[in-house]
Amino acid sequence: MKKFLLLLLVSVFSISLLVACGGGNASQSSSDEQAGNDEWPDKFVYGLLPGEDPTAMSNRWDPMREYLEERLGIEVEFFQGTDYTAMIEAMRAGHVHGAHFGPFAYVLANERADIEAFSMGVKSIEEATYNSIIVTLEDSGIETVEDLEGKDFAWVDPTSASGHMFPKAMLIEELGMSSSEVDSWFGNVLFAGGHDAALLSVLNGDVDAAGVADFIIGNLKDTHGDHPNYNNIKIIATTDDIPRGPDAYLSSLPEDLKEEIREAFYDMVDQPELSEFLEAANFQGGWIPATDEDFDIMRRTAEALGMSPDDLLN
Repeated sequence: MKKFLLLLLVSVFSISLLVACGGGNASQSSSDEQAGNDEWPDKFVYGLLPGEDPTAMSNRWDPMREYLEERLGIEVEFFQGTDYTAMIEAMRAGHVHGAHFGPFAYVLANERADIEAFSMGVKSIEEATYNSIIVTLEDSGIETVEDLEGKDFAWVDPTSASGHMFPKAMLIEELGMSSSEVDSWFGNVLFAGGHDAALLSVLNGDVDAAGVADFIIGNLKDTHGDHPNYNNIKIIATTDDIPRGPDAYLSSLPEDLKEEIREAFYDMVDQPELSEFLEAANFQGGWIPATDEDFDIMRRTAEALGMSPDDLLN
């Protein structure tokens, strides 16, 4: 009997010890998970680059912000930089954790800040590229790029791929000129700051022509479709295909947060509540994976234009 009681006490003690150890491991595991989440920022700040009116852009992208908050479990805030350089500096300073970039702006940001591309919004899997166009008005008398000599012209931004670099490279090739010769070949030249602003400068008669992304014509219809010159837009030149701009985040973000961000972006196309947003953003195909190497073509184009990263920033 004593032997039985002794064995019983030993068994109870052993079970208690195992439970205590198991509880300790569970508690430690929970603490480890919390420690990992503690490395996450209190909020994820996502940058939107110039492309249209700030209020219209914020309203257009707000459904995505709400979705990301739900997926990540932390606050998501938009940051709208005044230009590409301001966005790059905000990321370099760590004030912005992720952003949507134009292709050339991404290359600059990759050099100036420690960031990495992870996704690319697409209209469809088959249409992962877009084009830059040179636009004028039907009654401008401008039929070809040769007719642009001495004309007032609007670009978007010095570092904009579709609003400066690619259409300028196209002109260099078609006209047989150098980059500096193209600059002086026009009359007055201005950088409008956004694709919508550049196109509006044509519609308003402030300039004779402009280089913009092809999708801005459709985007502008929502806000300026009733402009008397909207239906008089004429495209006189189109570039070769350009890869869509990537979304990129700081390389220094915790790996588990980066994984959550990637998966959240890739899953957006499957969310019914985001269908209108995806349509408005021209990302009907959702987001697909992207890597830094996808944008080597941008680096080669910059080299062909004889432009260094410093040239692109200034």
